[in-house]
Amino acid sequence: MNSLIETAVIEIKQLADVEPQQASKKFELMASTMTDDVLVEVIEQMDIVTLTQINSHHDISCPSIMSELMTPEQIRDIVCQQPLYWEEKVKNNADELIQHTFDFLTYLIRIQDSEAKQAAILECIAEDQAGLFYLSIPFIEYLLAPKLATEHQSHITDNFDDEDDGETVGYTDRSEEEETHSLSIDDPRSLLALIREIAPEVEKSIKNLLRSENSSWVAIIESFVNELVLQAKEKNEETDEYSEVDDMFSFLD
Repeated sequence: MNSLIETAVIEIKQLADVEPQQASKKFELMASTMTDDVLVEVIEQMDIVTLTQINSHHDISCPSIMSELMTPEQIRDIVCQQPLYWEEKVKNNADELIQHTFDFLTYLIRIQDSEAKQAAILECIAEDQAGLFYLSIPFIEYLLAPKLATEHQSHITDNFDDEDDGETVGYTDRSEEEETHSLSIDDPRSLLALIREIAPEVEKSIKNLLRSENSSWVAIIESFVNELVLQAKEKNEETDEYSEVDDMFSFLD
């Protein structure tokens, strides 16, 4: 590792431990003086905890150079790691949880410069059971909620709005499917429409997972938490750090 990369990694890691949002801004500043190849090397030298902290505190209404340069595997690992750092207001409120996961996925996927990269990320996340649970959270209300079942059936096309309500700042490109049904980018159904268009097998996996649970969204989230606990214990020798993961979601009690 050359000295420039080593120094950059150390600075960002140290900053991420105390001020993750500042670490994100620091990386963006570095990007103005470094080539993409060097930035990729900097990212590769960071551990998954640091990457998760930085991306979790980035202003998701703005594009992120780090997210654009990360590999699908790195993004998958961040998605599976991020719930361990959710704030209480996210963990303990269904609406906050749904909105937060939708916003974070929108941020990670929409920033990519090609549909091929977006599809690769979605497919990579869906290959991991915890990742697939995460992908499913924003759509539980639309695909399984009893009060919507008779009105909207089980297919998302029955849920489409007939007018555009606006767009999330920083993300303007919509897929053909989204345009056809006038879905705004800040609507979870818009993200599901994008997934259907660029990664149809992932959409099928999301629906199959939710339907196989055949229960309320609370039970599905509980299954997700259980999967996170299992993965945390498998991937880390010191499991005490994750002893509180079982109690992440107090509203499930």
